[in-house]
Amino acid sequence: MKLQICAEIEGEFLLKNKVEAKLYPYYFEILKKDSKYFICITKPVTDYMDYAPKLYVKDGIVHMEATKPEIYKDMEEWLYYIEAMGAFNFEVAKIHIDELEVNWIYETEDEKGLIPITSLKRNKQKSKASKYLTDRNLSNLIFFRKMLSEAHIPFSYYRQAKNFFDNDNYYFAFINYFMMLEFYFADGHFHKKDMANSFKKSLLLKLCVLSAVSMIRKNDANAENYKWLIEECEVKHKEVNFECVIYLLIEYRGLLSHASKRSKKYLFDNYKLRPLAFITSMICFFLCGYIQVYSCSSEESKQRLMCEQINKLEQELLSKE
Repeated sequence: MKLQICAEIEGEFLLKNKVEAKLYPYYFEILKKDSKYFICITKPVTDYMDYAPKLYVKDGIVHMEATKPEIYKDMEEWLYYIEAMGAFNFEVAKIHIDELEVNWIYETEDEKGLIPITSLKRNKQKSKASKYLTDRNLSNLIFFRKMLSEAHIPFSYYRQAKNFFDNDNYYFAFINYFMMLEFYFADGHFHKKDMANSFKKSLLLKLCVLSAVSMIRKNDANAENYKWLIEECEVKHKEVNFECVIYLLIEYRGLLSHASKRSKKYLFDNYKLRPLAFITSMICFFLCGYIQVYSCSSEESKQRLMCEQINKLEQELLSKE
């Protein structure tokens, strides 16, 4: 049995015919189909039944298990390699590894029918517009410029981060979300200790962090994100609280902002960073909202309201730990 993975490949190159190459045990090809280019990698697999898709019935419901990803992890790494090196050598712009197609190819008559599903494709969910723009939306936006003359700078980091996140690029999503926080709360500091001290002084940041943690805990759909946070804090021998979240954000910022042996694993498997990017996105989401809400409040009123909300969220966190 042979296993094949295929993905769309984009770039500034042309094809007269299919191009191919071999390096045992892999067979590589780039071809054109329906006006798009695709790259496929094929290899033989002997113990294929250990990894192939399965169909089974449980409690009267048919369930499906996809091909176990560990069997094509090496082939994915080839795609990352070709995407990176091909950028220089023949103008590759992107390989859509997030929408991978996995195929099983029969080599003998005896193999036919052994695998119930021979082809599966990961389809990336496209977000759809969900709300109508109103006169009030635009009027409020224009009004905020009087109160928040420089807000467009950190909000630009938020926009860029959201675009990266929506495209499953969690590495650069986190970096840009962090830059928004850095703009507001770092006071020009770049060293970990100084930055942490500046972050911890901010009631607004504390409110945003606790609001994000509260929301993630209450939302069952985000259980994996809160689980990640708990595990990260436990590894650092810390409680899940404002100080721990700040510590993690700054630690990861330092790790991911530099090319090193410790950070390289995230470059080609950035899904590991999804919980971190998601939690940071929620902190920045609340920051955007609170900045606008409090822009019309007096400093005294703002401090009082923030302290009240922080106390409430801290009690909530303590009562459910």
